[in-house]
Amino acid sequence: MRALKGTGSQPPGNSGWRILDEDVSLPIATLHETALNNNLDWMARYARASGVRLAPHGKTSMAPELFARMLDAGAWAISLATAPQVCAAAEAGVKRILMANQLVGKANMQRIAQCLNQGLEYYCFVDSPDNARALSDFFSAQGLSLNVLLEMGVPGGRCGVRTEQQAISLSARIQRLQGLSLRGLAFYEGVIGGDDAAARIADFVRQMRELALELYYQGRFAPGTISISGAGSAWYDIVAEVLDGPSLPPSMQVVIRPGCYLIHDTGIYEQAQAGVMARSPLACSLGGDLMNSLHVCAYVQSVPEPGMAIIGLGKRDVAFDAGLPTPQWLARPGQQHRQPVPPDWQLIKIMDQHAMLQTGASGELRVGDIIGFSTSHPCLTMDKWKTIAVVDDELCVQQLIRTEF
Repeated sequence: MRALKGTGSQPPGNSGWRILDEDVSLPIATLHETALNNNLDWMARYARASGVRLAPHGKTSMAPELFARMLDAGAWAISLATAPQVCAAAEAGVKRILMANQLVGKANMQRIAQCLNQGLEYYCFVDSPDNARALSDFFSAQGLSLNVLLEMGVPGGRCGVRTEQQAISLSARIQRLQGLSLRGLAFYEGVIGGDDAAARIADFVRQMRELALELYYQGRFAPGTISISGAGSAWYDIVAEVLDGPSLPPSMQVVIRPGCYLIHDTGIYEQAQAGVMARSPLACSLGGDLMNSLHVCAYVQSVPEPGMAIIGLGKRDVAFDAGLPTPQWLARPGQQHRQPVPPDWQLIKIMDQHAMLQTGASGELRVGDIIGFSTSHPCLTMDKWKTIAVVDDELCVQQLIRTEF
């Protein structure tokens, strides 16, 4: 049965389909239950220990079932990037959403207004007087109040005002506008690069902390809980440590937005997490670490010459922007166990529907063999699949989850 580029039905019976018994057609994207549970637990413990709240960025998976898992594990909210993403999550039952982006355009505002009228607790970023005025005009006319966070940026970076004076001026403007409630300060540190990135990011976050406190003592924020929000998946330890949530006034909370911790990978986010573990004694003290949960399983399609196999997966199936997929294990259909692939095996080229696997002298592959590949940058693998299988350690399908890209 072709399971994963179409139907979202559940496996029949209690045992589920088994990939190594060829119960589903390949290629297939899988998430491993053991790794998912490990990652949920590790990040929840990290958040508690560091005194931060989690608003993981949902654009990584756009899978409502995974949103529910993160919320059930203690996440304060789900972060998203666009109005359609917000609506998809709200329709799936997410009650609190932080849109880590500006809300621009009448149709987008109307979609958010509909969600607010249905009870959604929603926040978005603002970084310009023009956008603040447009939001105020639209939502006040609807009889609604919109929660906003003032976004700070860095020169040459993405969105966000660039100076403290611009931030203070914009906060005063927002305070005078009907229909808007200034609920905090937001930033994204991941655009800061270079060999000294860690030190530069720490300096930037320190400035954000000082600015948030200055706005707080000036009385610029609306009554209620005030959020200071930053951090992607690479530098969340620095953000948490420098903002130091437990030392802030009681009405202020630190909200971090790492999006890839649940899925993880064996590429850029594995490297980023290694940086966290190297820098953060707190992270190391928790025990364990994040684990890659995402694999794409595919057939050996052809063995046209010695040392080379053509695999039945390609750019339509898996991310390739941050490194090619990595072969992890090999199995023959009907076998009960997988075996690790030799360390010298590697993909050397990927096309729309095929990939070239270089196996060297150790390669003894047959057409129909199954290989499991890990990936780098999970966002761009997840968005290629309408349905993804959650599997156990025996590669039996336990659940099919749908994505909403």
